[in-house]
Formats: sequence, C-alpha cells, structure tokens
Amino acid sequence: MNNTLNMLLTKFMAIICEKMAFKISASACGWSAYQPQEPECLRGTKTH
Repeated sequence: MNNTLNMLLTKFMAIICEKMAFKISASACGWSAYQPQEPECLRGTKTH
C-alpha cells in the first residue's frame, strides 16, 4: 500500500512539474524573453 501511494504521488508531482515547466517555457518564448542564437551551421541556409 505504501509503495503504491509513493508511486502515485511521484507520478502526480512529475505531471504537475512537467505542465508548469511547459507553461513557463512557452510563455517566455511568447514574450520574446528567451531568444537562443541560431547555430552557425544553420545561418544563411533559410530558403523562405
């Protein structure tokens, strides 16, 4: 019983943390707060 409860709590907390991390990262990109630099090998190869 105790092992099952620990496993359920761990899964629940992992889901909560995953959703929070996704919301924070998506909102940072939406606000243009996080703009990673493009790698040099990809610069100048855009066709559109």
